[in-house]
Amino acid sequence: MFSASKKNYLCPHCRGKADYIPNYKRWYCWGCEKYIEPVVVKRKATGQLYTVLAMITLILSAFSGGYLINLSTDEDSNGEGITIIDGAGRTVTVPENPERIVSLAASATETIFALDAGEKLVGRDKYSTYPEEVRNIKEVGSGFSPSIEMIIGLKPDLVLAWAYSRDALLNLEDKVCVVYIDPGSVDEVLHTITMIGVVIGRTQEAENLTSKMHSRMREITEITDGLNRTQRPLVYYELSTPMKTTGPGTFTNELIFMAGGINLAADEPVRYPILSSEYIIDRNPDVIVIVSYGASIEEVKDRNGWGNINAVKNDRIYKIDTNLVTANPRIVQGLEQFAEWFHPDIFGGD
Repeated sequence: MFSASKKNYLCPHCRGKADYIPNYKRWYCWGCEKYIEPVVVKRKATGQLYTVLAMITLILSAFSGGYLINLSTDEDSNGEGITIIDGAGRTVTVPENPERIVSLAASATETIFALDAGEKLVGRDKYSTYPEEVRNIKEVGSGFSPSIEMIIGLKPDLVLAWAYSRDALLNLEDKVCVVYIDPGSVDEVLHTITMIGVVIGRTQEAENLTSKMHSRMREITEITDGLNRTQRPLVYYELSTPMKTTGPGTFTNELIFMAGGINLAADEPVRYPILSSEYIIDRNPDVIVIVSYGASIEEVKDRNGWGNINAVKNDRIYKIDTNLVTANPRIVQGLEQFAEWFHPDIFGGD
């Protein structure tokens, strides 16, 4: 049932033994008696090993989830580097302190700049447009339609990409070190930022950034956690397609609750349901939030029957920059914006 390993895998929470369960493709900690999400980190047996592990321990102590550390040395590895289990479940050894990086994920691109490592980027996907200086970096297509030849020509030490775009990058994996990211929750966004910081040689910067993010999130949730259901507005969040929203297992669903709201689609059976107009009218949301590339506020107000919805009657329809509700460091700004809209009396919104 469990994987056999000569290495000493320990849980970052209780420091107890952890085993891989192939049937579930997950790691189980015997001390905590629960599954944990792994990112395995190991280095050559040098003095830097203890510095890196100590820093990672500091980072992990701030969060409740995420990292499985391999405390053994990397004597059986060819060359120095950091070995992780990436978002696609692959064990990957990243060259130590890569200097030439191609990012095919806008979230990773933004994270690299936030960690003060923008000078390492030599290529980016067409959706990486923030911060402004990223536009000076060579564009190499997208995660789903990359220019493999162009990427190889840039001679990167590391390529970062979304796990769901892996099929388009399989031919690249045996030529360049590729690391996939796939955060599925707000906590995992923080873990991904940490992982990127470790593999690109910005561990301290990642600790500083995620600590600030976590601290600000905690300031908000310490207030909203005390709200009962009657104190939380019902929120309808609309994507670019009319009536399409976000349900359970999404960042937005989690952010809405953290900000003190109730997601109208929280109990839907799928992550991105398409609801009927009649159902939304019947649920009568208190707040409506539309992504920046979706319908206009006036279009929503003019929908048949929507004039009877509380959010419309009370002028509580808002547009949110989609980049504030995705897997990048600005997700904290999205949480702050939600909190101001949902509870202007508490969080000082206009």
